Amino acid sequence: MKRDLDRSFVESIAKGMEVLSFVVHSQQAAGITQIARALTLSIGSVQRVTNTLQKTGYLRKDKATHGYTLGHKAWGLGLAIVKDFNLKRIAHPYLEALSREIGETVNLAIFDGTGIVYVDRIKTEQIININLSIGSRLPVHCTSMGKCMLAYLPEEVLEKLLDRIEMNPVTPRTITDKGRLRKELQTVRERGFSMNNQELEVGLRSVAAPVRDDTGMVIAAVNIAVPASRVTQEELLGTFAKRVVEVTRVISEGMGYRVEKQYVR
Repeated sequence: MKRDLDRSFVESIAKGMEVLSFVVHSQQAAGITQIARALTLSIGSVQRVTNTLQKTGYLRKDKATHGYTLGHKAWGLGLAIVKDFNLKRIAHPYLEALSREIGETVNLAIFDGTGIVYVDRIKTEQIININLSIGSRLPVHCTSMGKCMLAYLPEEVLEKLLDRIEMNPVTPRTITDKGRLRKELQTVRERGFSMNNQELEVGLRSVAAPVRDDTGMVIAAVNIAVPASRVTQEELLGTFAKRVVEVTRVISEGMGYRVEKQYVR
């Protein structure tokens, strides 16, 4: 990398960005020597940079290989970029088609700190009175899309996040125990979708599935939201869950995801 000579150039930051970029594009945990050789930096310099990025949460050190992968801060940055990326452009026609097919409200959200943010919403006239729109932010622990995205976080990132989440009860059905939430997240991973049975608002049920990017990382979730008076939990587990999984698979393919690939994150 060409170094600028003016005083506004901070070389240590430039090195940090080079190292972070290298790890982002690595297909497996990147070691100190590997990074140093690829970027023509000294091992000592790379050690200082990776140690700093690890302590600030942008990198995490693999205990088995001692190599580096992305940390929770970098994860958050990546998801934030999606807001201005082509996710909504790719997903929108599929959300519209799904909503027309089933006659229910369909939503798309991304992860944002300790909550989720709605980035697209196809609302029907039949949904119950809950004031949500594009840009609305909700907690992760009491929403189907939030639990769906939590389930696929790396274990270390998930544990740090659970330490920060205030699991306040929103309804009598809201999960407020972290142990119980962990068990539900395991069920989400086994099923491939998550459910919300009146945990956000009494009378509202939903089912959600994950959207992945070309690296296999879960970057968003889609849900179908229905009034509990019209759709039973069993119906959500059946046809509705199947359809939302099918739709998110197509959207993920549009984002570059290929099922046959093997991923390290």
